[in-house]
Amino acid sequence: MSKVIITNVTDPVCPWCWGEEPFFRKLETHFPNLINWRNVMGGLVEDMNKNKPADMDVRSYYNKENKDFIAHCLETADKHHMPIKAEGFNLFSETENSSFPLCIAFKAAQMADTEKADLFLYNLRAAVMAEARQAISEAELIAIADESGIDIAAFLDPLNDGSAEKAFWQDVEEAINLKVEVFPTFVFEYEGKKMALKSFRDYNTMAAMIKAVSGGKLLSQDVSFSPETLFELMETHPRLAAEEVKEAFDFADLQTMEDAIAPLLATGDLIKQPADNSYFVRKPAKGMACDLTTGICK
Repeated sequence: MSKVIITNVTDPVCPWCWGEEPFFRKLETHFPNLINWRNVMGGLVEDMNKNKPADMDVRSYYNKENKDFIAHCLETADKHHMPIKAEGFNLFSETENSSFPLCIAFKAAQMADTEKADLFLYNLRAAVMAEARQAISEAELIAIADESGIDIAAFLDPLNDGSAEKAFWQDVEEAINLKVEVFPTFVFEYEGKKMALKSFRDYNTMAAMIKAVSGGKLLSQDVSFSPETLFELMETHPRLAAEEVKEAFDFADLQTMEDAIAPLLATGDLIKQPADNSYFVRKPAKGMACDLTTGICK
């Protein structure tokens, strides 16, 4: 059976895009092996220096911009319930004034390791939204690539030789051709038929779009929670926010979900990672082992 292709025109600093992650997980569990994802970088913030009032000093301007941005993120979290960290948020500055480096870094991740690039994008969003890291800096981008299991040399080559930037501008051109006006914007494609959907949308809307674009050929499947089904999902998504687990397995509310995973937390099969207004769950790291060939211990 043909798969539906979902093109997600997005940006790593868009809080509504971060808020779509629980619904993406639900699509993945309810339409298993029926979706191919395409992430296209739209470039949300070009250069914040251009908007600085002439009568405001740089420090005051960026203090206000960071404060306003994270306040907006917290407002969006009231609807999507994904982790947001306000304390210590200081993403933008006179030198880190654009989301373009993050978009370019995603393209570098794609070139370095196609299979791990989407995990890199998730970790990049989490670094910005849930961890208040200065993710625009090259040092943090390298760290996030490493955390995502991407070879650093393979990541840095396209990041620094211009090829990742060129690929980013190709993404921007695609977004312009699609007449993208807001993030996120989605394009659902099935056997040549395409349907677009703008702005933040819930699972029911996106499932309806899959049904419509496929002419009723692709329908959602029932999902049951078990440790096995959760760990299967975590093979692709090794860290999941509480809201993602709730949505992926149709729990009525967070308390019901927490009751279901409590035995896994009690046995240490899952670890809870606090994140201000919510938390993530992940599998514990394996015991330390040293490779005699590479000399790496982890």
